[in-house]
Amino acid sequence: MPTNMTAERRQIMAAVAAKAREQRGTWVRLDAYPTVRGARTTAGRITKGSAVEFPGLGDWEAYTAACEDGESVWLRYVAGDQPVPHLPERMTVRVRHDGDGPGYEGVGVLTVTIAARCPRCGGPRGVDTVRPFRFVHDGDHLVVHRWTNPCGHEDLYPAVVAEARQEMRENPADLLLAAYSAQEVGPHANHAANLLARHGHLDAAAVVRGEVKNNDGDLSTLQAVQFLRDLVGGGC
Repeated sequence: MPTNMTAERRQIMAAVAAKAREQRGTWVRLDAYPTVRGARTTAGRITKGSAVEFPGLGDWEAYTAACEDGESVWLRYVAGDQPVPHLPERMTVRVRHDGDGPGYEGVGVLTVTIAARCPRCGGPRGVDTVRPFRFVHDGDHLVVHRWTNPCGHEDLYPAVVAEARQEMRENPADLLLAAYSAQEVGPHANHAANLLARHGHLDAAAVVRGEVKNNDGDLSTLQAVQFLRDLVGGGC
């Protein structure tokens, strides 16, 4: 515990620890930090059981996530014999998409993958509450998903679509696979490298071109996708 921690801060952490013990297995928000480093340091000490208010190696779980006011730390008390449910990193859902142009002529259903963390507070999304919801548009019966986040923040479909697209743009492997599925990129990895470069993934484009050369020019776009995923999950 840092020696410069105030008495008020200690009281806040003790109160959160008490709440977490009372609600074993439930994720509780500790605080938001201005820097990722500060949040991860705190989460690491909680997980290791080295924080005074959160003692016991293996008795606590903690993670950090981006939120509106910085980097949040969430934790839960897991000591005991009964297992607690695993919190996934991602969730895949079907959402309504009203098209990218004016009017509602493009209404349809998209299957997207998003983080299993609320973008506003960093808390767990309602992964275990996902359920089908049916609606009718122009005589077509369509099915999407609805879910309820424990933090109370509502996920609106347009925001979810935008979030999924942003994550896709940030992950070159996912971007390539989506472009290939939509026939927006050719079958050869050179086409893949050009698309990556157009979207700003210059490092990923360079390594794909290098792999094309290493394979004497024999590399497909789908092979490039797998190659990127093998490189630290495709996070070039």
